[in-house]
Amino acid sequence: MVTRPHVAPLAARIPDPMAATGGPRCSADALAAAPGETAEEQDARMETALMLRFQASGAEHDFEALYELARGPLLLWIGSLAHSRRTGVEPAELLQDAFVNVYRYASSFRAEGPRSFRVWSRTIAGNLVRRACHLRRRAFQGLPEGLQEPRDRSAGPCAGLQENEERRQLAGAWVLLLARYAAAYEQLPPRAQAALRLVEVEGVSYQESCRRLGVGLSNLKMILFRARRRIRAAIAADLGRAPRAAEGRRSPRLRRAG
Repeated sequence: MVTRPHVAPLAARIPDPMAATGGPRCSADALAAAPGETAEEQDARMETALMLRFQASGAEHDFEALYELARGPLLLWIGSLAHSRRTGVEPAELLQDAFVNVYRYASSFRAEGPRSFRVWSRTIAGNLVRRACHLRRRAFQGLPEGLQEPRDRSAGPCAGLQENEERRQLAGAWVLLLARYAAAYEQLPPRAQAALRLVEVEGVSYQESCRRLGVGLSNLKMILFRARRRIRAAIAADLGRAPRAAEGRRSPRLRRAG
């Protein structure tokens, strides 16, 4: 529960800024409450008067006098508003930001009644509270549901062993495939071998390959197409025969064992 702090009488807690500049001092009667005026109404009226004086002079001591008088009520109001909205920001920090804006935008203040400064300053502070709430919501919404905890991307010992085994098997498969590709390549006609070597190994352009082989572009493409198809067929046939050949090699031993 936010309670109002004890404050000294108004005349005792407002420094007279005009005294330092040789200007007219505020009389005790001017600071006294008007007939039928409550202490809260008196404070609000004097806040407006001090704001008008700072607006006209732009002097630091006038602003300090305004801050000294108005900070307590405004801090209480910010505290209650920030607590209800759960901004996550200290009310004292929002108070300082509010008075920074009061100082910066003093020329836009308009006095339309005794409580004008209190209404204006609370509007400024309310905007700051709403902005703090908005930023807090955005911070929470930035993390998708279920992903608040960062994912541990480090591989454990089992994952590392599995990855190494997969790499070893992949390297063995590539060696086997390249060996069978080379065997199938040796079975091609010389012109088909030359065409594959120029285009796929040396990276020669189709036009230059045509010139070196003495063939047209469409003829070269047909040579390459047939050569690649023969290699694929040879590798597929070799892989298809491997299990049956291995089984055939085991059969005599099985029969002898029987």
